Amino acid sequence: MYKSIIRPWLFRIDAERIHNEIITLLHVYRYLPPVKSFIRSVYRPKATPFQWQNLTFGNRVGLSAGFDKEASCFDELSDLGFGFLEVGTVTPEKVAGNPSPRIFRLPQDHALVSRTGFNNPGKAVVLQNLKRKRNGKYILGVNINTNHPSDEALAVAELCDLYDTFSAYADYYTLNWGSIAPEILGAELTALTDDKQRVRKPILLKLPADVPLEKLDDIIGFARQHHVGGFIATGPTQDRSLLIHSSQSEITEVGAGGISGLPVIHKSIEVVKHLAAHAPKEMLIIGAGGVMTPLEAHSMLKAGAHLVQVYSAFIYEGPGIVKRIAEACK
Repeated sequence: MYKSIIRPWLFRIDAERIHNEIITLLHVYRYLPPVKSFIRSVYRPKATPFQWQNLTFGNRVGLSAGFDKEASCFDELSDLGFGFLEVGTVTPEKVAGNPSPRIFRLPQDHALVSRTGFNNPGKAVVLQNLKRKRNGKYILGVNINTNHPSDEALAVAELCDLYDTFSAYADYYTLNWGSIAPEILGAELTALTDDKQRVRKPILLKLPADVPLEKLDDIIGFARQHHVGGFIATGPTQDRSLLIHSSQSEITEVGAGGISGLPVIHKSIEVVKHLAAHAPKEMLIIGAGGVMTPLEAHSMLKAGAHLVQVYSAFIYEGPGIVKRIAEACK
């Protein structure tokens, strides 16, 4: 019903507008206990938990950062069967992001194109929202970034502050490789490692889809040096040649932005394969980018991922995809 009736109706409306309206509906859903109980019973997958370090993931399917940037509805989203969810990206101060429209669909390719620009409400709002976390129900990750990516002292101070501020609620943190210069990122990770008074929560590096495979060994070495817990592979791509079904006029009309969804899957799997073969075995690998159905999820796990994240699948396949993937990837 979702793909034949609901999705065609939703896709007639601007992508970001629909996203915001879904967030609003989730806020209303929060106050409907009978409906919540029914939804949980329908969407709860029968799956085996996955253990990594001291974290127990209810199943192998998570929600990528970017859907719940404000951390305003992750608890409601967890009712749809996610074993873990990631909120953000969050910066200390509010970021308005790029002008709208800034999120686009390319349905023939099952892709999204986004140029939002890290829009988020800032640390204070997100902290207030994180207080709604229900411990033990799901694993919660927080994707963090700085408002000053080119200023080492400010960036290190800001990222350390975000780490400390959210540590009562975050089970892990994610930093986006490429959004912060490696030398500044290294200084940040060193600062966190050197301060033994901090509550230790693992940090993952999210790699872009366009990372050159020949650079991965250097990134793995960087991660080992700085005690990074693992990787998320991958984020969006800028490679327009992967859009093989959309017309050139559609692609031109959409314009600039990172491509996520099905076109990314082959790049993501190649990165996961390399990480699985060369990274220390204790590092966590989360396969993301292009996981749309159980087929892609199986390919990610076969390539060496321990878990998978979805975002575009949620939009193209509907909320039932979480349960389908989780039960197929026990």
